[in-house]
Amino acid sequence: MTLQRHFTASVCVFNDDGAMLLVHHRKLDLWLYPGGHIDPNEAPDETAKREVFEETGIEVEIIAESLPSYANVTALIPPWRIIEVATEDKHIGPHHHIDFIYVARVAHPGATRGSGQFTVAEDEIVDCRWVPIDRFEDYKTPSVLPKLAADAADWAHRVQRSNPTFNQ
Repeated sequence: MTLQRHFTASVCVFNDDGAMLLVHHRKLDLWLYPGGHIDPNEAPDETAKREVFEETGIEVEIIAESLPSYANVTALIPPWRIIEVATEDKHIGPHHHIDFIYVARVAHPGATRGSGQFTVAEDEIVDCRWVPIDRFEDYKTPSVLPKLAADAADWAHRVQRSNPTFNQ
């Protein structure tokens, strides 16, 4: 039997206070960063932004290093990381997700304040919250998430500091 692999895109979204957006995934009963399967004819960064909006109602801007310009081709926004994750689904069974992980900030910073700012996709998500990275131990997350979130936050801080586009 050949192992099935699905391509997904996910996002570590940070607000102005440095907290990360976590969603309580209904099917997995875990707190995760938003994300989902890449649709046909969709670039991974488009999936990342779409999934955050569909799951939480928040619009995001991907944080990326400056992209080169080439004649007659488009340079796609590269993910911060690509990881492979074993998962299981009652319809598909055991399979792997090849996950393109992006780092983003909220496109409209005022949307990160208060608790009533989310539009939760209740078929997939139970709840969503801004969680400081040092409080992840209060949530049921995959064991890799606290380290991954801390690394993403450090990287985002470095890129935003060195890229004048993000210092406005």
